Amino acid sequence: MVITCIVFCSAKAQKSQNEILQQFESGKYTVYKVTDKEKFEKIKKTWPVEITKVRDDVSQVLVKRSGILDELFKPDVPGYPAYFAYKTYRLSFMKDYAVYYSWNGKQQATTKYILVKPGGDFGASWEVTNKNVATYATATFKNQTGARANVKQAKAKMVEAERKANSLEGKQVSKIEIQLVEEPSKVGHFSEAIHYGVIATLKDGTKRKTKNLKGKLPWDDFKLSHQGCSNTIDIVRVDEDATQIPEDKLVLKVTSVYHPSLKAIKNINMTNDVAIKVNQNGFWGYEREKHMAVSQGMDGQHAGRADNLTVKVKTVTHKQTGKKINKIEIFNTTKNKIIARYKLTPETQLIINAIGGQGMNGFDGTSSRPNGGNGGYGGAGGNVTFIKDPSVTKHNIIINTSGGKGGKGGSPKYSTASRGRNGTAGNNGNTIKQTKKVTLNF
Repeated sequence: MVITCIVFCSAKAQKSQNEILQQFESGKYTVYKVTDKEKFEKIKKTWPVEITKVRDDVSQVLVKRSGILDELFKPDVPGYPAYFAYKTYRLSFMKDYAVYYSWNGKQQATTKYILVKPGGDFGASWEVTNKNVATYATATFKNQTGARANVKQAKAKMVEAERKANSLEGKQVSKIEIQLVEEPSKVGHFSEAIHYGVIATLKDGTKRKTKNLKGKLPWDDFKLSHQGCSNTIDIVRVDEDATQIPEDKLVLKVTSVYHPSLKAIKNINMTNDVAIKVNQNGFWGYEREKHMAVSQGMDGQHAGRADNLTVKVKTVTHKQTGKKINKIEIFNTTKNKIIARYKLTPETQLIINAIGGQGMNGFDGTSSRPNGGNGGYGGAGGNVTFIKDPSVTKHNIIINTSGGKGGKGGSPKYSTASRGRNGTAGNNGNTIKQTKKVTLNF
């Protein structure tokens, strides 16, 4: 789209390419190339140049490089261009010739070719040509403020016009519906995102679709009120907290902004069969400074112990399918807070790690301290209390409470010096299993 811009009087001191090109026409241009010695050399074959104008504005310049290779140059700012661009190259017209050049971040031009009007010739030096086109371009840039503002305004109007053309605003609509781009095979905590779109059917039978359904219907036409998942357009992700999915299904719901009585609802049952891993491990020795003040010598830092946990499990009935699923709650007793609530099928694996951190390696010996440093101690594993309701006949929950490895001792600087001692591994945590009535409020 070519946009005619009104330029302020101060801008008239420097002509734009549109003004200069009023003196140019399409035709076969004589070409001078730059040699290795930075001299211009006339080549035998002319290059066809096609200048396309809409009224007084040039919309594009097609250069058939070497007479056969099409290179389509576009204006940098429609309405008040300083140059025409093709990939990394620029083309600026100057009096009776055009300069084909590259441009760097230092406001410098490097001329590659000169294209002269049919019947003309060229005699300036390479250095002077570079300077002239750079001077012209930088001066013209300063005068593009008004043109850029007009371009921005025109683009905004064009976007708004397109939005209204594809919107439901002011149109008679019979219904709206939600369509999944692809039926998900698994719907659970941490499952793959679910892609969806909206289809609107107008009274005349015409259908409008959102972009991800290969249409142009704006998402701004709808208000979202999803449940059990993110309240987002295009894609949704299942909530990680089972308390947010009380009916064991996701509910996608959209309402037309311009037709509030039109609503679309899509129910998606949870399958609860996505494997999950929960880590409540101790920090590693090299991370100790993030948790407390440390004094670092040759010895490696000791690792942190894992947190203590209470895990509760109860079997219930899926509210949509009637199948058995396990409710699982993980409480971090070290931090005194619930860290997870899930619903999983009895066969779906849940790995809970409460593993001690690994000790930091000791530093190698130096000239001033030839003995290697000792490795840091590994952290202890966490203690986990696993409480199973009598309703639970099957589960696939794996609990790891291993102590962390000790760090390695540092190497000595000399053979007569000593290697550092390896750090001691942390103690394994305990897992206490109980079977008793469990109450879970979700």
